Amino acid sequence: MNLDETPDELHFIDSNVFFYSIILDGNYGRSCAEVLRKLQDGTILGATSSLVILEVANALRKFRLAKQVRDVVDSVFSLEIRILDMTSSDVRNATEICQRLNINPYDCIHVAVMQHAGIKRIISADRDFDRISEIKRTDPKSFFTNSN
Repeated sequence: MNLDETPDELHFIDSNVFFYSIILDGNYGRSCAEVLRKLQDGTILGATSSLVILEVANALRKFRLAKQVRDVVDSVFSLEIRILDMTSSDVRNATEICQRLNINPYDCIHVAVMQHAGIKRIISADRDFDRISEIKRTDPKSFFTNSN
């Protein structure tokens, strides 16, 4: 797989996709794991950010799974996925999005990083992304037909 494909081909992968697959969330665990399988086999072309990886690590710590953080981070870096960094201009753009829509600043920085990279699609269980007209959210359940 060529991760240098046009941004139209890429999906930004939100932190909840990684986290729900790890904790085997009753509602999203199986579908999020399927998203990760499809990333690895090249069915889905994906990108995420270094901040997303840090969010996953923090969620694991809060969930009392701190001992798994290193292995999980290593696993994310081993996926066929582009890891994006955020810039100071992304942070400024995120604050504008946050002020305009009054949503979580972390979600806004993800959108700003996506915009910087030209990515218009995100895979996330977070419906707040539906409020952002510049991107299209795909629910992880759409990748797994037998999920509840």
